[in-house]
Amino acid sequence: MGEKMVDKILRIMKNPEQIRNICTSAHIDHGKTTFSDNLIAGAGMMSEDLAGRQLVLDFHEDEISRGITIDAANISMVHDLEGKEYLINLIDTPGHIDFGGDVTRAMRAIDGTILLCCAVEGVMPQTETVLRQAVRERVKPVLFINKTDRLIKELRLTPEQMQDRLIKIINSVNQFIRDIAEPEFRNSWQVNVNEGSVAFGSAFHKWALSMPFMRAKGITFKDVIDAYESGDEARIKELAKKAPLHRVVLNMVIRHHPNPVQAQKYRIPKIWRGEPESEIGKALMNCDPNGPAAFICTKIVV
Repeated sequence: MGEKMVDKILRIMKNPEQIRNICTSAHIDHGKTTFSDNLIAGAGMMSEDLAGRQLVLDFHEDEISRGITIDAANISMVHDLEGKEYLINLIDTPGHIDFGGDVTRAMRAIDGTILLCCAVEGVMPQTETVLRQAVRERVKPVLFINKTDRLIKELRLTPEQMQDRLIKIINSVNQFIRDIAEPEFRNSWQVNVNEGSVAFGSAFHKWALSMPFMRAKGITFKDVIDAYESGDEARIKELAKKAPLHRVVLNMVIRHHPNPVQAQKYRIPKIWRGEPESEIGKALMNCDPNGPAAFICTKIVV
């Protein structure tokens, strides 16, 4: 009989090096909750057929009726990379500016963020706002450029024009990081296509690509263009099988986001007001499971 998900999570929790605490952040309507659905489906926690339509982390009536995320919601899942299991604790944050407080509180509970950006709209005001919130809280970003299919289907850009569009988004994100990050993170937190801290794809069609994944699987951007230009839904579904969004993105998360042991050494002095050299300060920075109990409030429901 297979191991239950709860038992698996409890087992992996004992190894903090195999944990990633992350959130999604984006401008409103850049596909963040559909994206989160894909990650949840990939972990076997919902039907893949419902991913993108179920909107699992939008569970309040007003979220469903308005089609936006209002409250930060969280879920834990397990991902396998190179024969090792990792626990991914994911918070899906609101994209609307009116609910920015939820984003800030969520940032204090996690160590890395997946910044989503629409390939058509590019970097928008709330993209900059959530990125600023992340960097100021010492939360490391990676970049996912969503809705890449629209560049082919709607804008009908040439491959060269698509490349220019994607590079412009990446450069905008990196320039913003350079402008606001503390000196020790200004260069190391730049997102990089070749290193694999940038991925692009379509959350709606459930596929994603990064340079390391493309090299490993022999997939090219021409394969993507040909699939959409053919108008054959079967070819797009085949693309999702060859390059499933959850695998590409969570591989990126594991490789480029810090584990709690790495992150707390520089995050605790930022998010905790106590004395770093005290017993509890040292325990927090070292993720000591035998240290004094401590917790942080990220949500208050009245």
